[in-house]
Amino acid sequence: MKRLLLLAILVSPLSLSAQDVMFRGNPDHTGVYAAAGVPKFTGVKWQFHTRGQILSSPAVAGDNLYFGSGDHCLYALDLATGAQKWKFKSEGRITSSPAVSAGIVYFGSYDGNFYAVDGATGQLKWKFQTGGERRFAAKSRSIPCGVSNPTAIP
Repeated sequence: MKRLLLLAILVSPLSLSAQDVMFRGNPDHTGVYAAAGVPKFTGVKWQFHTRGQILSSPAVAGDNLYFGSGDHCLYALDLATGAQKWKFKSEGRITSSPAVSAGIVYFGSYDGNFYAVDGATGQLKWKFQTGGERRFAAKSRSIPCGVSNPTAIP
């Protein structure tokens, strides 16, 4: 509980502005972005390969593209060329979608830490030890086909 409160205190002063970049565009995750879309898709502009699976959604801020990889690295690429600007190595895979605000990139890693790195250099600003990943499974039971009232099943 104390760690959650500390995280809330650390993050709460960050105001969201038009320059903030996060998964699905805003805190409500509506998927609506203020920027103009791609006028015409003409094919693959560039490719970039990592040594791991990429499950993270990218964040675009200015001329940078940020994403995490299963190879334990957060990458910053030049949006126009796909050239690597820097990479930050954590101790676990990075599947979280990064958020960018005021030039700082925020992301979580499977090593149990939440990170803040400088968006221009990739230098660590701070990291916060979390309780790590939590997986929850719903308790369920099979309901026989044709049963209309599952609460009546012993």
